[in-house]
Amino acid sequence: MNYSELKAAVSDWAHRSNIADATVDLFIDLAEAEFNNRLRCVEQETVANLVCSSRFTALPSGFLEMRAVEFEDAYLTPIPYDTPEYLAIRSSSQVTGDPRAYSLRGTDIELFPAPTTNTTIGLTYFTKIVALSDANTTNWLIDAHPNMYLLETLRQMCVWSKDDAGATRYANQLQGYWGALKAADKAKRYGGPLRVRVA
Repeated sequence: MNYSELKAAVSDWAHRSNIADATVDLFIDLAEAEFNNRLRCVEQETVANLVCSSRFTALPSGFLEMRAVEFEDAYLTPIPYDTPEYLAIRSSSQVTGDPRAYSLRGTDIELFPAPTTNTTIGLTYFTKIVALSDANTTNWLIDAHPNMYLLETLRQMCVWSKDDAGATRYANQLQGYWGALKAADKAKRYGGPLRVRVA
């Protein structure tokens, strides 16, 4: 299924031909907002290098949630997270050197100590689903789970039309798909049953 096929399927399943194309686009946008709120899958994980030259650096476009931050010099070192409050206390010590901690402030990442020259850190983070449009007709989610795209778009349509029964029906159908998707993601991430490691 692609973008135009999804819009055609929404009209077909809704048994309505009087919904404006722009309104169907809105339903798809709202469905994608729901997916971005709830989904955290391996397909959303992105690895990128970020060059930081000051205390605060803008996070990459499409950033949803951090998974790991690392600094690579002679060897790869994980950078732990600190709360903004604790990082402010640590920053008062005027320490310099390689990054020892990070925090998130708004749409910026904050490093401690603050870099004085260009410092490259590695980010692993969850990114937003690429929105469907005439220019971008598919993404990984509609390729793998067109059923979820269709049902969530229809649920948004029912909310718009104040069809509470329809919205509940589609929400109930989606619950099973959400569970299956999470189970599939767990299998991809861990690749098999967990084993007890003996020291």
